Amino acid sequence: MYYEPRVHVMPQGSSSPSRMAIVARRLGFSGIIVMGINGSGDLQGLDAAYRIGGISVARGVEVASKDPRSLKGRISSLRDRYPFLAVHATSEPVLREALDDPRVDLVLNAGFRLTVPEARSARRNQVALAIDLQPMIRLRGVSRSRWLDLQRYNVRVARKFGIPLVITASPRSHLDLRAPRDMIAMAHILGITREEAIDALRLPGRILEMNQRRWASPGVEVLETGRNEERGI
Repeated sequence: MYYEPRVHVMPQGSSSPSRMAIVARRLGFSGIIVMGINGSGDLQGLDAAYRIGGISVARGVEVASKDPRSLKGRISSLRDRYPFLAVHATSEPVLREALDDPRVDLVLNAGFRLTVPEARSARRNQVALAIDLQPMIRLRGVSRSRWLDLQRYNVRVARKFGIPLVITASPRSHLDLRAPRDMIAMAHILGITREEAIDALRLPGRILEMNQRRWASPGVEVLETGRNEERGI
């Protein structure tokens, strides 16, 4: 089950959720995650998108913050409201804080090299690292070469430390969506194997499934079987 985990729709993007879902289904996705920035504003047309057959449409939140303190506050206020939470790390302090928080599902790294302590935090907290493929299409010349070098470095660090990867085209229009096979081919340019890319496309769906289950504590699931029971995972 392939997922596009970072879909922005109207008014943040230029396409409706329904159009995104229909095109994603045609391209071969099993699901999309429609992201809102900091949980603010109404995303138009979500109810209609939920009713489209053949594809799962989930609501997520992308947390953007200028400093670690406000990031923690926003995560605390938003985590229980959404089944998928990503952090857009626009500074290194925010990146470090996000990777050190087990409540975060996915970190979007805005152009920083992962350090060894950051990689260890991501592995310990099972925070996935997003590889945004959009710059590969948009950038040209020296900027593109530098971006490729940075992503290849971060992919090597992620592989060395066992950090889960997610790949996305970050579509803001249905025209920005890319088929899974194309994303796998693009990821290969960054040193991501076919098997790793397939896992990266499937991981958002697994994260959603885990987050929609109830947990009494880390590793202990609450089951509803007439009465609450706890099962160690």
